[in-house]
Amino acid sequence: MNARAAANELWTQADLPSAALAHLRLPPAQSPPPSSFHVDAAAQAAIGLAALAASQIHALRTGDESVDVCVLAKDAAAEFRSQDLARLDGDTGFEWDALAGVYEAKDGWIRPHTNWRHHRDGLLDLLGLAHDATKAQLAAAFAQRGADEVAEAAMEGGLVCTTLRSFAEWDAHPQGRAALDRAIHGPVRLTKLSDRPAKPLAPSASRRPLEGLRVLDLTRVIAGPVAGRTLAAYGADVLWVTSPSLPSLPTLDFDTARGKRTIQLDLRSSATDRATFSSLVRDADVLLEAYRPGGLASLGFSPSDLLKLNPDLVLADLTAWGSVHGDAASQGGPWCGRKGFDSLVQFASGFGEAEGRAWSEWKSGEKGRKVEFAPRALPCQVRDHATGYLTAFGILAALYRRVTLGGAHLVTTTLLDTATWVRSLGRTDPASERFSAALETQEELRARGRTEKLEGWDGKEVEFVRHGATFGEGVEVGWTRAPTGYADGVPEWVPRDE
Repeated sequence: MNARAAANELWTQADLPSAALAHLRLPPAQSPPPSSFHVDAAAQAAIGLAALAASQIHALRTGDESVDVCVLAKDAAAEFRSQDLARLDGDTGFEWDALAGVYEAKDGWIRPHTNWRHHRDGLLDLLGLAHDATKAQLAAAFAQRGADEVAEAAMEGGLVCTTLRSFAEWDAHPQGRAALDRAIHGPVRLTKLSDRPAKPLAPSASRRPLEGLRVLDLTRVIAGPVAGRTLAAYGADVLWVTSPSLPSLPTLDFDTARGKRTIQLDLRSSATDRATFSSLVRDADVLLEAYRPGGLASLGFSPSDLLKLNPDLVLADLTAWGSVHGDAASQGGPWCGRKGFDSLVQFASGFGEAEGRAWSEWKSGEKGRKVEFAPRALPCQVRDHATGYLTAFGILAALYRRVTLGGAHLVTTTLLDTATWVRSLGRTDPASERFSAALETQEELRARGRTEKLEGWDGKEVEFVRHGATFGEGVEVGWTRAPTGYADGVPEWVPRDE
């Protein structure tokens, strides 16, 4: 399935005006990323949907006709690698932990997540290793154990670790079957939570589609922060809320925090901070959260609690494997309550095995001798980024419904449902030359005018990838500011122009 067909299908599932699709241009890729999967089509479709939905909100507020939106495949593919291409005072940002990667266990392959220190130390404790263990020592420990045995013990202990499965093995797994059952509804699930009168958005003469809209962003790592960053690009006042007691990833966050204001609140221990948060919810349009399933509810902020504070709220719930909110069709599966990250979802759900098989087949043909199989990651965190843009799209679709039909709405997205969607787009011939393609470098992006600079994290210069969507006359998008750290703002909303 190409990007155009994928976008049409998801737009229709969201029940948005079909006439708007005539304003979306997704030209075919000329040099797709090196993968057997249609990464370019996923990137184009996801970014295009969010942009077109923002255009519809702009039309509602201004009374103007919809403007054209265009997403080039190479621009979308670059934006899906934003954390790899961003620079802070000229230095690269995000780097994997030294123990990150794939390992051979006694009976298969296994991948742990070690970027968070507590996940890393917990895994080493589970395996009886010292906290300063080397990668070789970790590999030796895995080699003596069964992959599923270690992965299940880790996940049951609140850690994050999965074993490699083929698509056939994943489809037979209870969580894989749950994902296939949900696939009929697509990767974005919209659920009406209450019957409320339609709530028109304030008219706006701004060139920025979401000017004056207020978004609370309670997310970390990539997928959720990308959703908030996208809404900020379209003009929303995005207040990124983190906890002073939780670990952070500054080498990643300086890129995903663009366009946001930042505050820190302790919702677990501070009554003052909980009251501040409640006050912010009352005047918000959107609450975007990616806590572990049920995590925010355990703090006293379940969907019903939030709707008591703000009965017109759009609530976006982003998880790894499955939500615990919404209707039965958006839930399900034994891993529903587990933590997860893109690298683990792709490893467990068949992508790592399928990409590794395709690459070894291509490489064997190129070398004229058999190249042994090994799992292989896709050339970008496609589930993370696609889920981020699809979540932003779902939020804008929910806002459109709130304006036209009324009601509070829940947007449900998961990394796993996005993975199922990417898989549905099909694959290329594994014997093709696609793997010989090179990823665009930061220098090449800069040369063709696809990077910008802002003063940001720690007062340093942030160089970042420009937004992949371009708009017709009358709409302005992009980022004009970047936070200097995790608490550079005040816990209050920017006043709206009345």
